[in-house]
Amino acid sequence: MKKIVSLVVILILMLNVSCDKCEEGDRATPASFFVAIVDATTDENVFENETFLPTQIVIKDLDDKLVPFRFIPNSNLIQIFPNTLNVLDNTIEFTLNNPTTLTVEEILITNDLSAKEEECYTTYKVENVQVPNNISNVVDGIYVIKI
Repeated sequence: MKKIVSLVVILILMLNVSCDKCEEGDRATPASFFVAIVDATTDENVFENETFLPTQIVIKDLDDKLVPFRFIPNSNLIQIFPNTLNVLDNTIEFTLNNPTTLTVEEILITNDLSAKEEECYTTYKVENVQVPNNISNVVDGIYVIKI
């Protein structure tokens, strides 16, 4: 009887254990890039000098769908998570609106993504970020855009 119970327990354990090498926690980190918006005249961050507030940021794609982002308060940076469905020629429109001063700034940002197939998921990397209508440069991996 003990042998039968042991055999049933082993059989149940074997059926519940998956041969899949991918573990539940295996996920790719989302593709993203960091942006700092600075005043072209003073080189001050527009959130630091309160020209704009983080609550006044709207980022959309060309289909007018919101693009997810995260504002990082300690450094006044914006982390943007572009759509990975289209890997080439992603264009997003970044809008800052200050209703008090009636100031609106629109910034177009284009980027490409490269995809790398992993065993359990696909990782995406943001490449070729361009800001065609503004002066910009990259400092320590952060895209600094002047408005």
